[in-house]
Amino acid sequence: MRLLALILALTLLPPALGAADAAILNTLQGFDDDAPGWSGGAEASFDRSGGNTDELALVVAARAQRLGARDRWRLQAALGQREVDGRETARARLVHLRHNHRLAGPLHSLAFVQLQNNRFQRLDWRWLWGAGLRWDLRADARGVVSLGAAHMLETEHVADTAGDRTSHRLSAFLHVGRPLRDGVRLDAAAFYQPRWSDFGDRRAMGRATLTVALTRTLSLKVGWSLEHDSRPPAGVARDDWGTSTGLSLDF
Repeated sequence: MRLLALILALTLLPPALGAADAAILNTLQGFDDDAPGWSGGAEASFDRSGGNTDELALVVAARAQRLGARDRWRLQAALGQREVDGRETARARLVHLRHNHRLAGPLHSLAFVQLQNNRFQRLDWRWLWGAGLRWDLRADARGVVSLGAAHMLETEHVADTAGDRTSHRLSAFLHVGRPLRDGVRLDAAAFYQPRWSDFGDRRAMGRATLTVALTRTLSLKVGWSLEHDSRPPAGVARDDWGTSTGLSLDF
């Protein structure tokens, strides 16, 4: 079954990069929840073609976690880039640091800081700072369902504009994960981030990932992502989406 999943994924979903692939990093999955101490991993997908069309696409990401009795630290970074006929058509970078502290039962605090940029969304840089709560409705061997909400301070600079823009937003999320069978897992996460003073100014992000364990440390990952901005900069589309197929190495 795992070999069949690998063949089908590589056949039906070849590596693809949209502007959203590196910009949407799933900060809620991909970590070991059982083993205390340090853990982490790295992922990569690569696509190269030549002849009538010269195309290069690359997505790389890395993650690290420190899990204690009541505290969890997570650090993640991602880079995505695509070139067609020597012309860059997509590029995005993101770094995310998150902390959780178990308060009581299924309730946890959360705090995070994030830095990202995306040339093709005219985003020179965007800082996000947030703090709030996460509630685990379910977290066992049969799956996980988590809800969370945080207040988020956003500061960004858009290319070819004067000054920086600062706003305060709600950042709410839902994370659902479930093992489908031994070595196969499906995870999905969605974020909704409206501005407190104007809920019509909103962002939404989502990602779904199917993970198939090939060995104890190597996994195949097939993903789909979507990013929506109701009020993007001039000349930028509201929606970005992408699919990806790649390998993940855990350590």
